[in-house]
Amino acid sequence: MKNKKSLAITLLVYFIFFSKIISYAQLPDTLFKVPLSPFLSKICTLKELNASILLSNETKIIPLQNTMFAPNAQTLYKSGDDTYVLIGQTGFVYKLIRYDSLVCLFRRIDHTVNVNYNINCINFIYNKEIYSYGGYGFWKGNGLVRKFNFQDSEWDILPLNQEIMATEFMWFSVAQGRLYIPFQRIINAGITGVDNVTGLTIFSSYYLDLASQQWKNLGDLTKEVIKIVRDNKSNSQWLTYQDGVLFLSNDDAYLFDYVNNKVYKSNNATLNQFLIRRSHMQNMFIYKDEIYSYNLSSNVWISYPFYKKDFKLFITSIWATSSSVYYYVIAFTLLVFFVLGIVLLIQFIVKRKVEMIKYQLLKNKTPTQAFSETEIALINLLLQATKKGLLVEISQINHVLGIKDKNVGLQKKVRSDVMKAINDKYTLLTQFNGNLIGNRRKQDDKRFYEYFITTSEIKTIQKIIENSKDKTQMS
Repeated sequence: MKNKKSLAITLLVYFIFFSKIISYAQLPDTLFKVPLSPFLSKICTLKELNASILLSNETKIIPLQNTMFAPNAQTLYKSGDDTYVLIGQTGFVYKLIRYDSLVCLFRRIDHTVNVNYNINCINFIYNKEIYSYGGYGFWKGNGLVRKFNFQDSEWDILPLNQEIMATEFMWFSVAQGRLYIPFQRIINAGITGVDNVTGLTIFSSYYLDLASQQWKNLGDLTKEVIKIVRDNKSNSQWLTYQDGVLFLSNDDAYLFDYVNNKVYKSNNATLNQFLIRRSHMQNMFIYKDEIYSYNLSSNVWISYPFYKKDFKLFITSIWATSSSVYYYVIAFTLLVFFVLGIVLLIQFIVKRKVEMIKYQLLKNKTPTQAFSETEIALINLLLQATKKGLLVEISQINHVLGIKDKNVGLQKKVRSDVMKAINDKYTLLTQFNGNLIGNRRKQDDKRFYEYFITTSEIKTIQKIIENSKDKTQMS
């Protein structure tokens, strides 16, 4: 009889033990009635609130005690009239169906089976759709974007143009439809090396445009911002506001304004203390010009003013143009200059060869052959006037060139062509670095020019003309 009682007690103990294991291992219920606490009441009444609120153990909404998910974090997401609670590391989604003055009714709307693949992911709501980005699981980080499928109650993967790894300070802009990633951290414990376990940091900034599902590079994180994120020993979370994130780094409060690519640092010591005492940023959100924080001891919401004027603008930006882009620009510029130099050199060589050919042809001719009769007549006219200290007017030149009765346009063209031909031939014959025929504006009428022979070349051109006369008379 005694042995039977012992056996019965042993079986009862095993039954209770296994019942607890089964209870702990089972999935949470799909429907929960939760008391409308002051915490939930405030959130429900803010119809325009768009925020994610990390819940503390005391404010966790979904009662998961006696389940394997009891330690998991819970985050509340409010977007207009929609309120959700997502269970960390799982993909479980609970939606607020309705509420009254006493209770809130939350219903689980997903059929998720796989868990622990998205530890520390970021979730956000856009156009009434729920998204999940990044996370760590099974010894590896990922940069995947998942979208909740309300029809199938499952998470779908979004195919993107590349995989950008998630890290801290991620932020989604509802106004732009962009997910900003200031830098990446690649974790893959399946590959040897300390950096692969703790995370290999890549300081390249990107944003994901949800409309096109394309990642676009913004540049590289600036040196000053790299120092801020590297020196951050606060281990704090961050709060989102309309243009970016607010966070603590070594007891200093910073704003990363992703929309305008600016960095701000708080110069308000009281605000810093307010945030330092709440460094885990739990039960907090920013709404309009206030930072709201739930006081657990008194069960009331308290607030602190949030103004940009309490922050000083840094000289640096968050990211700058990638140094590799500068290298490409410099290399391209050098290539353009090199090609342009080659082209100019070839043109110079060709021009010199043409000039040398012309020069040789002219050298082999007599001056009378080099200059036409009309050109010699013009040179003589200018030479005689210049020797007397006089200038030659246009009408005289027109008479010598035989164009005095032509229209003004034709006169101008003929004068220009003849004088240019004389100057070019003279340069080739004498290698003079200048023009034989010069000009200047008339003193009494600046609209017109007067012409002369360059003083330094009078003897040379006179000698050429005289030699040509002698050779002509001999022949």
